[in-house]
Amino acid sequence: YRRKFVLYTNILSFGGYNMNDIISRIKSPSDLVDSQGAKLLVYGISGGGKTSLCQTAPGKTLVISMEAGLLSIKDAQNLTAIEVKEASEIEEIAQLLESGKLDYDTVCLDSVTEMSEIVLANELRKNKDPRKAYGEVIQIMTKTMRRFRDLPIHVVFIAKQQEVRDEATGMFHYQPMMVGTKLPTQIPYFFDEVLCLRTFDVEDDKGNKSTERWLQTALGANYIAKDRSGKLEAFEATDLSYIINKLGFKGEV
Repeated sequence: YRRKFVLYTNILSFGGYNMNDIISRIKSPSDLVDSQGAKLLVYGISGGGKTSLCQTAPGKTLVISMEAGLLSIKDAQNLTAIEVKEASEIEEIAQLLESGKLDYDTVCLDSVTEMSEIVLANELRKNKDPRKAYGEVIQIMTKTMRRFRDLPIHVVFIAKQQEVRDEATGMFHYQPMMVGTKLPTQIPYFFDEVLCLRTFDVEDDKGNKSTERWLQTALGANYIAKDRSGKLEAFEATDLSYIINKLGFKGEV
């Protein structure tokens, strides 16, 4: 019996893997998704209200600001913020969140466009060859964004909007802005939810003009957007708590 027990124990830990650990990690897709939190990429034009959107996030919220543009959320009560200027600081914050030393329900990175520019400036100081610097930026940004994406909390990635002209057709399309040509097309694949914050000028029956803001959730009008959940309308109100709840997540993970 002892031999059988030892053999069984060795099988369970075959190749350095603990099979009991693997078995314990098998859960329903719903449980796995709930424990991961919502991950959204939101992009839009300058002055469109992207930073203001952060104050609608659920629970205790941290805004990681890389643009020094916090005036629009100056009086927000449910969030705190930190301004960063170096790529190393972004990594330190990720580590503190992973370890639980920083405890938040939602983190907003404002913006990943500026983050890519910070990383590029750092790499250009180290590399004389710009091509090598851009290659390093792709690797660092991919690794860092995945690190934040894999945090067990809600994470909102904010990006500026970029207008791109198709040389073949002459038509323009709109996408999240990053340095270089490869990152802007690669980053949206990291997310189930890519939302475009759009503004519309409207006029009522009395001729009064105003601006409305909506989050576009589906590809259209040459704007890149997607909703893999299938639970969102083509346009949703600019309320992150409402959207995250509609996606099926709780306010706190």
